Formats: sequence, structure tokens, C-alpha cells
Amino acid sequence: MTKKDISLIIILTIVFTIIIFLIKSYYFKSVENLAEEQYVDKSLFLDLKVSDKKKDNKINTYTWQINFTDTKTLTWITETFNKKENFSFKYVPETLKKETTLQTYIIKRVLLTSFMNTLIDNVWVELNKDTYDVRWKMKNWTVKLFWVLNLDKTELFAVFTHELAHYIDIYNLDSFSLTEVDPSYKFYNIAWESTKVVKASLTQKDFVSWYSMTNKYEDFAESFAYYVLHNKDFYEKTKKSTILKQKYNFFWKYIFKNKEFVWIDLWNGDKIKDYYRDITKIGVNMEKILQYFKLSI
Repeated sequence: MTKKDISLIIILTIVFTIIIFLIKSYYFKSVENLAEEQYVDKSLFLDLKVSDKKKDNKINTYTWQINFTDTKTLTWITETFNKKENFSFKYVPETLKKETTLQTYIIKRVLLTSFMNTLIDNVWVELNKDTYDVRWKMKNWTVKLFWVLNLDKTELFAVFTHELAHYIDIYNLDSFSLTEVDPSYKFYNIAWESTKVVKASLTQKDFVSWYSMTNKYEDFAESFAYYVLHNKDFYEKTKKSTILKQKYNFFWKYIFKNKEFVWIDLWNGDKIKDYYRDITKIGVNMEKILQYFKLSI
């Protein structure tokens, strides 16, 4: 073999390696990179009628095991799934339904709570097996979750909570009266001059995460998720920011009027940080989630 042949082999190997790297980077970009959903401009929904239908912490992995031979558990599950439902599920492909029994179980448990039932109206939850350009998105009354078999289930729950916040913001809090003020604007006006322009003098400490600083709609969803999943930590941070205190009080006053989640922490035990890139990447404890929502139904 000549030196020319060896050089050619080396070059081809390098080119092949680069191609493989680029393909893998493209395929996994929705999970590893910061790609999130495009912000939802609420002004686009003003003509709707009510009748219209990356990681900050190592996520604690909880093994989803339920004793289906236990009579009490089986009875509780049956009663839960037979309650009047204000939501529907869609699976893509349909065969995914059998593979996501437990994911569906925990999401249903949340949606069947009395306080969530007042915040939703005919929401669709779509579970997708394949990846997409984002991990999730909310569109046309539908919370869409992607790559659900690959995401850690605690992260999947956090992602669902974030997207549910968009649903509540757009479809539940949007006032359909010319005489009433959309409650969401009480939240937006705390920190935003316009959709993407933060009020002067505000800093990173006035937002719950980097992602919440991208626009006012993501600020709402990230703050909602932080309030639900890490209420205690959110409250502690309000002591250092009057802006965060106003945001916390918004959810306390307008969303969870019976003071759900106050001082509750579904944190998994990792070290709490002063700053987060994305609230859905903070570890949560699935046992605490299951216990809390079971008692709330």
C-alpha cells in the first residue's frame, strides 16, 4: 500500500467521522440543545370564542413500578380513570398507548384534581414516539409531547406542567369579555414592556430561569412550573427580588386560589441553585408527585 493510498484512507475516515457526527448532532438536537417551542403570541387568539374548540441538575430517576395486584391500588386506579374527564389523549402512533400506560396514568391524575379541573376545558394531550424540533409544544387546544419513551419520566412530567401552563394562559385566563381584563396581563405587566422586551433595570434574579427571559409567555409557563414543582424554593427566592415576589403572588391569588402547592416542594434532593437554564430540567421526586396528586383528587 502506497503512502498515497494511506493518505486517502485517512482522509476518507475523517470525512466519514464528520458526517456521522453531524447526523447524530442533528438527530439529537431537540433533546440536547436549547431548542424549545416557538412562543405563542396570545394576541392571535383574541378572536376565539369559548365554544370554539441541556441540564442544570442530574435528574433523579424514579422506577415507575405500581403494584397492580394490590386491591386498594386497583380500586383507586379504576375510580380515577372512570371519573368524568375534561380532557382526551391521542397517541402517535396509536400503538404507543400500550407503551405509555404509566405516563398517561400520572398525567390523568394531575388533570383529575379538583383545582386543575377548573383550569382546563377540553384539553388534548398528544404523546408522540418520535422526536421533533422541540421536546414539546402547545397548539390548537393540544399539549404535544415528543420522544416520550426516551425522556426521563420526571422530566416528561415537568415538560407537561410547562405546556399545561401555556394552555391555561391562552385558553382559560383569556377573557372573552370586552369589559374584563385578561388576568394574564397582570402577570405580563410585572416584568415586560412588550412580548420580548423586558422592563428596564430588571436582571437575571428577577426571572426563574434563562428560558423565562426569552418572552413573556415563556416567563408565565416557566414561573407556573416553578410554582407547582418547586414552590418552596420559588418562595425563598422572592426574598431577594420584589419582581419574583409579584410573580409568585400572581399564581397564589389568581390561579391556585385554594392555596394549592404553597410550601410544597417536589424537589428530588439535588443541590438547589441560584440560577436555572430551564425549570423542566430540575430534578423532581416522582414519589412525592404521586403522593401529592393522589391525595388531591
